[in-house]
Amino acid sequence: MKGTYMKRRYARLLAKDNVFARADAIDIEFTYDFDDPRLAALDAKWGLREIAGAEDTQTRALNLLHWLCAHTRHGNPQSLPENLRMDADALLGWSFDRPGNDPNGKHLSVILSECLLAVGVKAYALWCFPKVFNGQKACVVQAWLPEEGRWILLDPSFGTYYTDRTGRILGAREVRERLGSGELRDTSMARNMYYFNRVRDMKVGILDAEIEWVFLLPAGYSPAEKGICATKESFWR
Repeated sequence: MKGTYMKRRYARLLAKDNVFARADAIDIEFTYDFDDPRLAALDAKWGLREIAGAEDTQTRALNLLHWLCAHTRHGNPQSLPENLRMDADALLGWSFDRPGNDPNGKHLSVILSECLLAVGVKAYALWCFPKVFNGQKACVVQAWLPEEGRWILLDPSFGTYYTDRTGRILGAREVRERLGSGELRDTSMARNMYYFNRVRDMKVGILDAEIEWVFLLPAGYSPAEKGICATKESFWR
């Protein structure tokens, strides 16, 4: 009964607070750095283009998602090696086929998004928050499908994604809407999709760099974290 109650509670919250027209929201132009030589080195070292294959973009993205999840395990490391870089190459070197060295969702979202960039797929790490943030959030990746002109959400912590009734993979915007309507039922994700943030400039090593965080916030809500507030249209662009 408790699980059913919480599921309905989070769904009602998402449905109720689904207006993002804040007075301080601005249109944001997001960028993606495909030209960083570290991406070419990442591809060459880990054989990413061979793993991704030569099919359509969605298949290539899924191939990289499944490869990553087959060789790493989501965890909550209490400590990391001193001076470990927070980029895909270093994090893979620390965790790839090394049980006990288990990246958290934040690390995995950085790994997958950089691997996608390295094979020419536009992607970014998306962090999804509950209304009351207690240190836990969902860290996923959005990958762009140029063939269809839309984003899809991929979860590198568990190797999963969400589909509609036809099997079409959904993007984060659609997932939030369907969680709110009850079409999708996932208590954990519904809890963590109240508001979002991402970096303005998607590049190698966002966790080590000086970056601008961009938030998508329901009207009337202000989180403790500081950053730019984007319009709904530009955030999902």
